[in-house]
Order: sequence, then structure tokens, then C-alpha cells
Amino acid sequence: MPWDGDISAMSHLADRIADLSTVPTRASKAVAFELEGFLQQEFDEGRDPYGDAWEPLAEATVARGRHAPPLTDTGVMRHSASVRPMRGAGVAVTIEHPAEDHQTGWEGPQGWGPERAILPDREELPEAWETAIDAAVEAQVRRSLR
Repeated sequence: MPWDGDISAMSHLADRIADLSTVPTRASKAVAFELEGFLQQEFDEGRDPYGDAWEPLAEATVARGRHAPPLTDTGVMRHSASVRPMRGAGVAVTIEHPAEDHQTGWEGPQGWGPERAILPDREELPEAWETAIDAAVEAQVRRSLR
């Protein structure tokens, strides 16, 4: 809105600028919701955050009664994964069930297991995650400036 000398317009502008300070908090809520959906989709499809399929189950694992996709038979890991907005800005992605061995792969006295990444493990975020973050921030900036 161009300024036409009416000082009351300055109050509106000040309100909009002040509202921008709440963008990170509001965007974090939307981002957390989207990322939670992406995590659940990984378990549904047996894929990592970048869309690459997890290593299939070993024949011996299937013979013990496990079913594809990997990491889904009991549902414990899936249900322990959560994404929540942090106070202020940002999101916290947590998995309460021990997932490190699956994230990086493992080797030990009982054999080995392949990497089946659940969380992003590259320098760049997955494209879908970046898109969700950008869209949430843009939507909240637009909301603040209207």
C-alpha cells in the first residue's frame, strides 16, 4: 500500500511488520505436520527420505515371519517417530525406538544389517522437505503482510 501521507497507514504497516516476528513459530507448526506425514510415508513405502528404496529383507528374516516393507512388522519404530514444532522456531524430529543401527547399518557378533535411513543423512535436505519448509514460511509471510 503506497503511503499517501495518512499517518494511520503507518500503524497498519507497523502491525504487519510486528506480525512477521511470529512467522517462524507459525511456519514450524505447518512444517512439523508435513514432515510427520513424510516419515509415515517412508514406513508405508519402505523408502528413505530421498525416495530410495530400503534394502529388502533378507531371506532368513522373511523365513522368521517378518514382512515387507522392512522396519514395519511391529509398528514400534513407526509409532515412536514424531515431529513436533519447537518453542520459537524449528522442528524436533525424534525416534524413541533405537533406530541408529537402521540409519547407518550395523555389524556385530550376530551378523550385519544394511543401512535403511529413516532421517535425512546427506548435506542437503530431501526435495519434498525443502518444498514443505519453503511453502510453510512463504504462506506465513504472506499471511503477515496481508
